[in-house]
Amino acid sequence: MIDVIIVGSGASAVNAAWPLVKAGLRVVMLDAGIQDRRDYAAEIPSLPFSEIRRTDENQHDYFLGRDFEGIPFGPVRVGAQLTPPRQYLTHEADNLLPVVAKQFEALRSFARGGFASGWGASAPPFTDDDMRGWPITRDDLQPSYANVAERIGICGENDPELREFLGDDLPLLPPAKMDSNAAHLMSSYRARKHALNHRGFHAGAARLACVTKRHRGRGPLAYHDMEFWADKDEAIYRPVYTLRELVKHSNFEYVPHVVVESFADSDTHATLSAKRLQTGTRESFTATKVILSTGTICTADIVLRSLGNARLPIVSNPYVYYPCFVWSMLGRKVRDRRHSLTQLAIYHRPHDPAEPLLQAQVYGYRSLLTYKLLKESPLPHRESIKLLQLMQNYFVIVGLHHQDLPTKSKIITRDGDRISVSYQLSTSEKAMQARNEAELMRNFSSLGCRAIKRIDPGAGASIHYGGTLPMTHDNRPFTTAPNGRLRGTRNIHIADGSVFPHLPSKGLTFTLMANADRIGSAMADEFKKT
Repeated sequence: MIDVIIVGSGASAVNAAWPLVKAGLRVVMLDAGIQDRRDYAAEIPSLPFSEIRRTDENQHDYFLGRDFEGIPFGPVRVGAQLTPPRQYLTHEADNLLPVVAKQFEALRSFARGGFASGWGASAPPFTDDDMRGWPITRDDLQPSYANVAERIGICGENDPELREFLGDDLPLLPPAKMDSNAAHLMSSYRARKHALNHRGFHAGAARLACVTKRHRGRGPLAYHDMEFWADKDEAIYRPVYTLRELVKHSNFEYVPHVVVESFADSDTHATLSAKRLQTGTRESFTATKVILSTGTICTADIVLRSLGNARLPIVSNPYVYYPCFVWSMLGRKVRDRRHSLTQLAIYHRPHDPAEPLLQAQVYGYRSLLTYKLLKESPLPHRESIKLLQLMQNYFVIVGLHHQDLPTKSKIITRDGDRISVSYQLSTSEKAMQARNEAELMRNFSSLGCRAIKRIDPGAGASIHYGGTLPMTHDNRPFTTAPNGRLRGTRNIHIADGSVFPHLPSKGLTFTLMANADRIGSAMADEFKKT
């Protein structure tokens, strides 16, 4: 019999698989495994963005898309980073799992590697303050944070100033070099550091899942500013790189083109009911243990199909961003050699100590193409084009993720053959977020960085989902034990965002991977005892 079946191939799935495979267990990974049929990546030269723009006659194919799918019509919505070479990440989702959502973007991925095949690579660890009320602590996650950091490569600094927000106990590669705007903002911050810290504003180098020197056959970062389009240097971590290493082991098998629909659990094993995508035929898979790691929404669907319908909570970091003009850089020369990922990490403690930490990320914008900002300009198009051409070297994007807690107004259920999501922030949540954003952006103004507009792409736009099957101290239906076991079952474990009771104001993917490694490691130890 198979020892462990892991469902999914995203960031959580492959990192749950790693310690199990290394322990010598027989592990099978079932996955829809959708890939990019258009193969845009093969067309993209291994050249800097600026040189591609000057020289490649076919650049319109991948920048705009052959069917112009890279041109956003209508209002700004979720997924600006899902450029045409990344849009396959959501292909077939509406067919494989239809969703009815009220004022909520419920994105699902059935792609090989999941959404982390197109993420922004921000990798801040959680602190005990971030995990307040959880049945596990930072100490419980610490060994797995270190395991994952070594496995995938995390660059950054153990900055004493950011210790309270990040800790200083992880193996790190050298930090990525900041672009000219970020370096200027950091210099301005240091000159005003005492006053800004007094107002709760702290800045430093971003932690990124990016290898700045050769690491496990990947990298180093080439600074081509093409990270949202191509992976030529393999510097940015993608789950498919871990999957590539896993398939080299004789005790691991990857089975694509399979969608798991439900499970049945017994005292000694679990059986999965699945559908083959290529033939539509049903098939059963049996193992001693099962780990579901298909992403919060898809995992909720499998659990509700298997155990009966229920009203499950759901949380998702509210996300907004501010296109900003670094006016204090005007007229200065900017470096062409840069990357597209987070340039600076900002941590802001609101004036009211009862309110949660707010994290912001500063991005350059150049490679996502300024025409997308044209619709946001208050000027006529002709004047806006001229203005954007003059200002494009001095744009940054400040993105903010707010904390999200479960409430009765944030619910996910099964509705026939679909998933239904109802999500509504309370008046008090909206007021607190507006208050904290205003505090934060006033501090940016003092750095010579002026916000042009506030853009809210809508609930769910962060693609940070969690909380449907939360880890709890108490034994309640549709919750999970600290080891990931789904309560009411003996052999079904959950190892994705579903188990996070709430989401702090931070990127969650690094912690997803660490928690999955923790669950996989504990399961491997359990097998050794039997």
